[in-house]
Amino acid sequence: MARMFWISILFLLAITACSSSNGLNATQTNLPPPDTTYTARTAEFRAGPFDEVQIRVRDMSDLNGTYYLNLDGRTKLPMLGDMDFAGKTSFEIATLIEERLSATYLQSPDVVVSLKPAFIEQVTVEGAIRKPGTYDAKPGLTLLETIALSGGASETANQRRAIIVRTIDGQRQMAAFDLIAIREGSAADPLIYGNDLIIVDGSRVRSVFLDIVRTSPIIAVFRPLF
Repeated sequence: MARMFWISILFLLAITACSSSNGLNATQTNLPPPDTTYTARTAEFRAGPFDEVQIRVRDMSDLNGTYYLNLDGRTKLPMLGDMDFAGKTSFEIATLIEERLSATYLQSPDVVVSLKPAFIEQVTVEGAIRKPGTYDAKPGLTLLETIALSGGASETANQRRAIIVRTIDGQRQMAAFDLIAIREGSAADPLIYGNDLIIVDGSRVRSVFLDIVRTSPIIAVFRPLF
């Protein structure tokens, strides 16, 4: 079993060497999202259950207000009745409302919509970091941005080795990244999702994380967590 483990590690290191000689590792731009994060939360935000919808309509104050979606992503609006906003962006919701209004009440309605998620997803940052802890994982958040949110790497950090631990297909998996290479533009800055765990190598790494950090080859491919 131990022999197979080290064979796997050597194989991954060989792949890393080959990919680094060709510049940017293409796999870094297509990392799989975790099981527990809606696709909507990682790209342009789309309405989901219990989200908050703020609506402003020019020349029609009766519609102005804050509304909350039910489990099916629906809500009732004054004059317009039941509306299905599930899976729609703020622009798409505004367009839908404008279409309804132009068919009944206004000739050229002007609608502005903003969305606020009901559930704020979070990411945990550990290791050689100035302010370890839990932070909000907003849509589009990247690894470098998350490190910055947590105060940046500490003086004792090994910035050549940062680990992302993520649940994919029901299994905890990890991938290692070189923060310096990302800053220099020779490696892509991966997206961070809610419930990710980030560990930056260094003297502050707790013993519980040592095996995870020190045995992870620097290659942007998720593999099972041993």
